[in-house]
Amino acid sequence: AGAYRLDELIGSGGMGRVFRASRADGLIAQEVAIKLLRREALNPALLRRFSLERQVLASLDHPGIARLLDAATLEDGTPYVVMELVRGQSLLAWCDARRAPLEARLRVFLRVLDAVAHAHRSLVVHRDLKPGNVLVDADGGIKLLDFGIAALIGDDEAARASSPGWASPEQLAGGDVGPASDQYQLGLLLDA
Repeated sequence: AGAYRLDELIGSGGMGRVFRASRADGLIAQEVAIKLLRREALNPALLRRFSLERQVLASLDHPGIARLLDAATLEDGTPYVVMELVRGQSLLAWCDARRAPLEARLRVFLRVLDAVAHAHRSLVVHRDLKPGNVLVDADGGIKLLDFGIAALIGDDEAARASSPGWASPEQLAGGDVGPASDQYQLGLLLDA
């Protein structure tokens, strides 16, 4: 993918695959995450969705949100994004591995709330807040990942995609999704 060598598949979802990658051009030593759309699933709707994800990521600048570093297209037309590589565990795995007491869990959760509040102030609804999309590092720092089904607040054309078990009632009903949907999912995270 451009100046990067794909080293290892680290995630896969409905829209694409995410790889740990490293610079292959020798200019600098850098590890990143690269999200490639699934070539076999490319269609105009998916391309619009991915374009929105890139724009959303470019608009968000917060230490609790994985940073977009670059975006480009492969020679065959497959779009991709280059993102900060986040090393950590899912929210629940981090809590379980440390047998984190309530106070530690709440400190981490407050960091998640701060990142989501930043997205909302930027008029972005994540719409897919679940443990796997919140990574926690060894020091308790968090990163929100996967804005693949995010929407701009007030966007009536937003896709109605959701993750089973984590969707808000309005997502399940096919209704308008706003900050309240993220708040519902945050409640599920807190209860998980």
